Amino acid sequence: FQAEDGIRASVASRGLGDVYKRQVLVGILVAIHEYGHFIAAKLCNVKVLRYSIGFGKVLMSTRRGEDQTEYCLSAIPLGGYVQLLDERSEDVPQEERHRAFNTQSATKRIFILFAGPFANFLFAIVAYILMFTSGIPGQVPIIGEVDNSSIAWENNIRSGDRILSVGNRAVDTWQGSLISMIGEVLNDERIEMSLIDESNQKKEIILDVQGRTKELTAPNALFPGLGFKPFQPKINPVVVSVIEGSPASFSGVQPYDVLIKINNIEIENLDQFAELIVSKPGERIELELERNNQIYITRVDLGIKEDDPTKGFIGLQTTIDQEKISQYLAVQKYSFPENINMAFDQTNQMIVLTLNMFGKMVTGQISGKNLSGPVGIAKDAGTVAKRGLIATLSFMAIISISLGILNLLPIPVLDGGQIVFVLIEKLIRRPLPENIQLAFQQIGVGALLFLMVFALYNDLVRIFN
Repeated sequence: FQAEDGIRASVASRGLGDVYKRQVLVGILVAIHEYGHFIAAKLCNVKVLRYSIGFGKVLMSTRRGEDQTEYCLSAIPLGGYVQLLDERSEDVPQEERHRAFNTQSATKRIFILFAGPFANFLFAIVAYILMFTSGIPGQVPIIGEVDNSSIAWENNIRSGDRILSVGNRAVDTWQGSLISMIGEVLNDERIEMSLIDESNQKKEIILDVQGRTKELTAPNALFPGLGFKPFQPKINPVVVSVIEGSPASFSGVQPYDVLIKINNIEIENLDQFAELIVSKPGERIELELERNNQIYITRVDLGIKEDDPTKGFIGLQTTIDQEKISQYLAVQKYSFPENINMAFDQTNQMIVLTLNMFGKMVTGQISGKNLSGPVGIAKDAGTVAKRGLIATLSFMAIISISLGILNLLPIPVLDGGQIVFVLIEKLIRRPLPENIQLAFQQIGVGALLFLMVFALYNDLVRIFN
């Protein structure tokens, strides 16, 4: 018996640090899934021969416990497996036959098979509890620019409106709004929202998007399709310190200066400022700044980064005005026991959303572009690992839920397919003939390969676009 995981991670990266981060994140989720099978087998007194993270050649191993179970780290980081004693794959001594997986009752076998996906769902709940206890930061869902020919404009959605709820679910952040809106589209192609405008007048809005599910659920298509953008506050960077001997110091830039423009381009946030500087190695720029409520203009001859001659260097450490940005930030934080209730609710919402999306993807009702594969998962894992613990936990919770659901699909090589075989055996009171099982397994392998290739194609299209 092998529990094959739905995560397939490619570790192409710009640096070894990103590779290790991605491998660690993916490896943790694989280990959790397999540990579910492992602990369930132990509880049922089924002998575990091997617990492996990865496939292929064993790089490191150790044997532990009364059964001398082999714990392995293998060469190919594409999943993992738990190998149980089983008469179908090896000779089992008569005295150990009662500990073989295939001799267990249907209830025990289903319990062991289901334990891997259950461990993934349990991890998501624990992750959300930790996040809600610490506080999940996000941006307040305030509407930005609205296209005056869009469905949003026609339904009286205007710039400055704040979203209070979507459907029957209160939302505090754009992330929560996005997830709930997609759920509404998938459910009945109607988005019910409560908003409050800048004069504190409440609005009840229903966006009828009948026939537009496939369009709106494509990656990054919901907000443009509805005709509005999330509001992006303009927060000018503030100089914290100036590196001695740097281009900025020679140009007279001082701490507490507010950075306004570069070459007459408005500076709207830290990322934009950094991008403008990096894109102009060795060039002279005109920098407009505010000091003591007065505007100054200075010229800066940018340097070149020592480790990358294609990137510009100015020699500043900057921050943002926390008082200005705090009005646009929301933190979802709850104490016991509300944090537990919210964790179960969030996990349930993501399970329903994932199942709904996958089901409609199979039937062609939504775009297959939503399917992400090894490169996409690895790329996202490397990105979120740089954003801190909360972002990493959020990403891992979503991927863990997806992994649990994927492994419950009724595909013979996955846990769900094996559970179906056990249920059929219980129904007809005998195992399915081996040739029939083998035929279904071959079909299952083909289906998985198709999904993997299609997902990989989506990843590559996203990257090269």
